[in-house]
Amino acid sequence: MRGWRTCNIEFEPYFVLGDLWESFKEWSAYGVGVPLILNDCDSVVQYYVPYLSGIQIYSDSRKMSSKSRQPGEDSDSDFRDSSSDGSSDCEPERGPNVLREKRNHMASEMSLRMERLFMGDQQMLQEDFSSDEGESVNSRSCLIFEYFEQDTPYSREPLANKIADLAFQFPELKTLRSCDLLSSSWISVAWYPIYRIPTGPTLKDLDACFLTYHYLHTPIGGGQAPAMTCSNDMDGLPKILLPVFGLAWYKFKASLWTPNGTSGCHLANHLFQAADSWLRLLEVNHPDFTFFCRR
Repeated sequence: MRGWRTCNIEFEPYFVLGDLWESFKEWSAYGVGVPLILNDCDSVVQYYVPYLSGIQIYSDSRKMSSKSRQPGEDSDSDFRDSSSDGSSDCEPERGPNVLREKRNHMASEMSLRMERLFMGDQQMLQEDFSSDEGESVNSRSCLIFEYFEQDTPYSREPLANKIADLAFQFPELKTLRSCDLLSSSWISVAWYPIYRIPTGPTLKDLDACFLTYHYLHTPIGGGQAPAMTCSNDMDGLPKILLPVFGLAWYKFKASLWTPNGTSGCHLANHLFQAADSWLRLLEVNHPDFTFFCRR
């Protein structure tokens, strides 16, 4: 996101979907590193590649004709997966205690944040499918695009490549603005492991796979402005953080991924229930979620 832009509400920040997909390019090519602590002492980095699992984009049909970004308008977004420490920057040189303290603090903070976000957006979702003016649901809420991956995991294209293919059929996938989407718009990303640094005999314990769920609508969380962070990039522009509101997994070993014990497990279970409730509310059959639940 470049600066602050007017989007219905004065100075409301937003991002363009094309810039969100752009932020996935490096991860799609090389993977994103997740720092972990093994055996309470060994620092490793497990790399994951993101794949598009599912996406639904809803928009108010009354706004569709005029709200897409015009060519040449700048925007920048930065995807953050808060279920994996919220950063793609790997820091294996940090000591185990520093990483553990960071993760414990984040788990506690994110647990409270997720509850607020989920409850707020549940209310907004209900508003999307109702109208005080007596209009029918279909007259306002329009599902303009959806896709659910059906291929086996390692037959899939990485997320950035898949989006590029889909954009040939639906060019608006790169031009729509987050502030013009309804709060029922969402994306699910499947994260599959590719390699670990350093390698070792415990590699079999690090084959967990994840589904993360993210809102595509801003503002996020009951009308709150999206969270912002300072950028370390040369342009120095602020970044929008897209929190995880839902989570599913398989081959998941709690002792490795939730070293803070009960708090981490509570957060993971809360996010799983949130994902399940979200899909039920939208009456969506998400193939990957069904598969993960059966593992």
